[in-house]
Amino acid sequence: MVSMEQVFYGALYNIMTFDVPADSMYFIKKGRVHLLAEKEDKSLKVIRKLDANDCFAEGCLVEKWDRNPFMARTATECEIWVLKRSVFTTVLNDFPRSRSMLRQISPKTDDVRRRASIHIAAKAAQKARRNSTLYIDPHSYFMQAWFGLILGVTLYSMIAVPFRVAFLENHEITASWAIMDYFGDLLFFADFVFRAAFLAFYDENNNLVVFHTDIWKRYLNSGKVKWHLLSALPVEVVVLIFPSLCPLWKLQTWSLFRLNKLLRATEMPYLIRRVESSLAKAGVKVPKNPLKVMKLLLIILLLAHLNSCAFFAMANFNQHANSGVVGSPHNWANGEGLVDPSPTCPGEAVSLAIVTKQYTAGLYWAMATISTVGYGDITADLDSTQEILYSILILIVGMSVYTLVIASLEDIVSQLDVTSSLYKTKTDKINAYAQIQCLPEPLKARITSYYEQLWRSHLGIRGDKLLKYIPSFLKSDLMSDMLGPFIQKTFFVKDSTADYVQHIVQSLALEIYLPEDYLFREGERCDVLYFAYNGSIDLLTAQHVKFKTVSACLLGESSFFLFEPHICTAKAVDSCEIFQLSMDDFIQSLHDYQLNKEFIEHLVANHSSLRAAKASN
Repeated sequence: MVSMEQVFYGALYNIMTFDVPADSMYFIKKGRVHLLAEKEDKSLKVIRKLDANDCFAEGCLVEKWDRNPFMARTATECEIWVLKRSVFTTVLNDFPRSRSMLRQISPKTDDVRRRASIHIAAKAAQKARRNSTLYIDPHSYFMQAWFGLILGVTLYSMIAVPFRVAFLENHEITASWAIMDYFGDLLFFADFVFRAAFLAFYDENNNLVVFHTDIWKRYLNSGKVKWHLLSALPVEVVVLIFPSLCPLWKLQTWSLFRLNKLLRATEMPYLIRRVESSLAKAGVKVPKNPLKVMKLLLIILLLAHLNSCAFFAMANFNQHANSGVVGSPHNWANGEGLVDPSPTCPGEAVSLAIVTKQYTAGLYWAMATISTVGYGDITADLDSTQEILYSILILIVGMSVYTLVIASLEDIVSQLDVTSSLYKTKTDKINAYAQIQCLPEPLKARITSYYEQLWRSHLGIRGDKLLKYIPSFLKSDLMSDMLGPFIQKTFFVKDSTADYVQHIVQSLALEIYLPEDYLFREGERCDVLYFAYNGSIDLLTAQHVKFKTVSACLLGESSFFLFEPHICTAKAVDSCEIFQLSMDDFIQSLHDYQLNKEFIEHLVANHSSLRAAKASN
């Protein structure tokens, strides 16, 4: 397991093609892979569908393939562990007993065929049983859109239901309100059914679990089922017995008994994460920091909305309870002239214009209090103990929100330019070390110039580390595209198989050379092959006389493959980006691909042309 490499692939990526022979065995940890074969008309057909814990291309570990018998393509996002042939060979050398057992195995033996047929039959039976079960894939496009829809309905309930209870005084239950609310209830019920019986999941071994009993047990243990059941209870049937509870008229009473729908808000963070994941899979890239700000604003606005509804409802109840009492009522809405001095229930429905003024004033107070600004123009009535206590509670909530805002903004600001911060930290350490060691000023200047050029070209990241950030399969495609013209001219490599060329490309390291830097000197051992990708290089004689300036070419090719010293000196004219192939990596690649004999034969056959090329330089 330690010898394998973990690789992540996106959906519809070709892991194996017919033309590039495979040199690795693949173990699927997560996701699905389709194996395809060519028809007579050159079209492709799926010959096998692989899931988690399956593997493929194991045959290339024990024998070298000239052409792949099938093509492998990811059907979903996959996590795959790769065992290379070279690593497998090394492991076998360390375990002689296993090597001898491997030699004794013959795929044509009856015993092996019998075991393989039993294994295939068991897999087929399991797959047939799974295919006969009705389930919903957790990564399907349907579920990605579904969670977005549930998030929208949850937000609707959190906004509309408290608003109707607090502000829509003396309004009737209209068909539009009933249709929207009960359509949302229908979606909530469908969501409950999906999660309780049909929403498949991946277990700890990344096996897709599709059976209804297992799905129900997982849903039951998640802790969400109780909130979903409580929010689904049709408490509003009470209005059949008590159609109004003055001062709440029919619409307000009906909405009051629907407040249990707000329990769905407990899974808002989960729904938001699922929507973010769906957007990412759909190719919609939302920057991390703006996304944090949007979520923070959503929390603040929802809190302000709920508090404005509660604060106004408290004042309106006080207004109704103390209507006609001398010296009363005492509430903030009455002081602002936002409510009828003598309200009645039932009475005339409050107009939308007045509702807008009431809601705006309540939202203004809630935002000022939660943000701890507190302008003081709208405040709790000093004669209302309820309003004062509620204001104190909201001030405490406001302080918590203020702390959350400060922490979030600090995190956002710290990540705005984290790359330059890391670069500055690194250069400060280097300058401090140079100062302690009392390095000469010219040397310190060259070190500073190197890191400045590194920042301009690669944002302060060295070439070898930069390439390590890229997965091996993408690195191969990237390097092949960048260095294709060089590879097509490289001795021996240009005539090799595609898989060996791919290996050589992945072995290249990227380095940056500053003006006046020496790549190599005349007489030095040639242990590196240089691919000058960007920049110009002067070639000098033994007397340091320039005889040629080159760019976008191979350097030291003849000396490298003839295993001889350099016959000239190479010095950078300007900042250069150069890919390098070390002699150790080249020798190891010949050993891994068992090409030592082929290389020697190729070298003997083309020895004169290499000599001529070296003499011409």
